[in-house]
Amino acid sequence: MADIQLPPRYEAVHAAGGTLLYVALGAAWALVGLLELRPVGTPWINLFLGVSAAVLFILAMRGFQRATELPEDEVSEEQQQERATRSRRSHRVMTAQGVVITVISAYLILTGQQAYIAAATSLAVGLHFVALAAVHHTPGEYLLGGLMIAVAAATMYWIPRMPTIPDGAMNIVAGFGTAIILWLGSLVRLVRLERELVRATEN
Repeated sequence: MADIQLPPRYEAVHAAGGTLLYVALGAAWALVGLLELRPVGTPWINLFLGVSAAVLFILAMRGFQRATELPEDEVSEEQQQERATRSRRSHRVMTAQGVVITVISAYLILTGQQAYIAAATSLAVGLHFVALAAVHHTPGEYLLGGLMIAVAAATMYWIPRMPTIPDGAMNIVAGFGTAIILWLGSLVRLVRLERELVRATEN
């Protein structure tokens, strides 16, 4: 069965909301990396990350405002059913992600392997993006999730095998790596948002 095209306002708001989420999550992951760098002086890194987050946030907020100002969609019954199906499946994915992260984190804490928590969490988040890509028919999220999985897996595999590098470096690599991927994803989302806004104005 062919994919059902959802209304333009819905798609635009969804893209804008996703962009804001990527920016916020990216900032949180960047903070994970920054906290691990303390007390090393990192003024330029702090400035770069702060400015990057602020610019992306402003662009995302502006996009969200433009999306919410679009006229309400005329939604068919098929589109309503598709939206409900996607919402239901998304909640399942989010619930599964929360359970996986909780179980893995508890296991790592109980076994004294706390250094792996950030990278393992990033791996779970990457799997969640792959699952959501199938739900929302957004191929870009396959790439986003795949990159997060690759960075997290490489971090957990290589860093413990390098005796000269402390395990805390996993937080730095996973934190900054995941932040960069999410922020790049937010830029892609902004492009998608602009496309959806153009589609909405043409209808």
